[in-house]
Amino acid sequence: MTQRQCSPCKVCCEGWLTAKINGQLIMPGKPCMHMTDQGCGIYEKRPVKPCATFNCGWLLDPVNLAEDMRPDLCGAIVIIDRKWQGASVIRAIPTGEKIPRDTLERLMTISREQAKPLIFCEFIRGKDGFIGIKRIGYGPPSFVRAVETAVEPEDVFKL
Repeated sequence: MTQRQCSPCKVCCEGWLTAKINGQLIMPGKPCMHMTDQGCGIYEKRPVKPCATFNCGWLLDPVNLAEDMRPDLCGAIVIIDRKWQGASVIRAIPTGEKIPRDTLERLMTISREQAKPLIFCEFIRGKDGFIGIKRIGYGPPSFVRAVETAVEPEDVFKL
């Protein structure tokens, strides 16, 4: 099997993932200042955190995440190598305000098949752009309740 490549996808640089890169806050509506039409303009010298250590689920799991689940095609960045409060989870971040319904249904199916909870989010838009994140849990009722009451650093954008 040929190893997948990011290109032409570059949504991780478009600001859907909240991060700080070379002192600049990256967030919805505010892409990385190093993003070009071809992708990362400083790829060889990109920061280790968060850039070089980021693992896109689509690149890691071609068995469960088909070709059409590439983030720029499906409307979500899927992260499969994370833990949330000690539990292995699937995380999904929209590449717009919300994850498209068909993509979300596929992720819920993967969550059930792998018995791995899913955390996905929606971006909250204000009159001047995105102002926050609504995190939603899918899985056992206790997991859903825990996600509903959790507050994490990326839940609030720092301007």
